[in-house]
Amino acid sequence: MAVGGEAYNELFDIFFGWSIVVGIIVFTWLIHHSFFYRSKEGETPNVDGITVGEFPKSYHNTQLEITWVILPTILILYLTYISLGPVSDVWEDPSAVGVEGVDYYEVGITGSQWFWNFDCGNLAADLCDVGVDDETGLTVLSVKKDIVYRFNLTSTDVTHSPYFVQWGAKEDAVPGLYTSIWLTPDITGEFFIDCAEYCGNDHAYMTAILEVHE
Repeated sequence: MAVGGEAYNELFDIFFGWSIVVGIIVFTWLIHHSFFYRSKEGETPNVDGITVGEFPKSYHNTQLEITWVILPTILILYLTYISLGPVSDVWEDPSAVGVEGVDYYEVGITGSQWFWNFDCGNLAADLCDVGVDDETGLTVLSVKKDIVYRFNLTSTDVTHSPYFVQWGAKEDAVPGLYTSIWLTPDITGEFFIDCAEYCGNDHAYMTAILEVHE
């Protein structure tokens, strides 16, 4: 199982590509109609031949209506279908992944206004370690590449949402509840963990660093 990474990037590219296609169709239609049906200066058009006391002309087009209902429906169903796999991986049942401490490792993340607390439990420093970045003063969570992690989330005050930017994965951290998200870091380097849920005045500065090493 690999949450995020290449699967999420491919999904983003597909959605982005279709958004361009749909955008071109919609804006071409809009611009065309804006100019084609534009009245000339001094003209008082009555395109529909509206007469007081009479119903306006009918421009009903069954084929057109069926087309703009069926095609978007097919597109939405397709995008939903291809999203089910990567998205459901985020909330995979632990029993389906394997044995904790062997097939995956658990790390605690607690959100507070406006910082993140990380709990590595009894994991070896090679698998999970917490420190502070000398340049920025941000908290650093150090994990190992290609290891499956289950991050258990909660909050001490309001709802937060750790967002692993590079992998496009995030989940709410809710006061009084425990939620979780799976992540398998597949590239090395330093990446941001932002808060994706507005949580107060310093929400924009609620950032930590995820360090992934070999």
